[in-house]
Amino acid sequence: MKPLKFLIVGLCLLFSSCGSVTYFGDRLAPTSSVDIYYSAHDVKKDYNVIGHLSFVNYFQSDQEQVKAKLSAYAKKIGADGIIILGTTAVEDAADGIIKADALKYK
Repeated sequence: MKPLKFLIVGLCLLFSSCGSVTYFGDRLAPTSSVDIYYSAHDVKKDYNVIGHLSFVNYFQSDQEQVKAKLSAYAKKIGADGIIILGTTAVEDAADGIIKADALKYK
């Protein structure tokens, strides 16, 4: 029974760490919604960049899954919006690293 428990715990750790969001920046009170942009020119409100998000896409999540994960994390750190900046190719990740800026409206 113990080997099965270790296997289950190991798989949970593996799947929770792969495709995770990393963040560097300020943390504010959580928000309930996050606007998603693809260019700073599209943001029509005054804002400050409060931090930078990265998502390593090990399991080739589709765009909607990636946006959902970035958006969910942005809500936790108090962002009102994110600007998805693009991807960087990485050998170990099928679709590379997706980077975004976290925004707080003024």
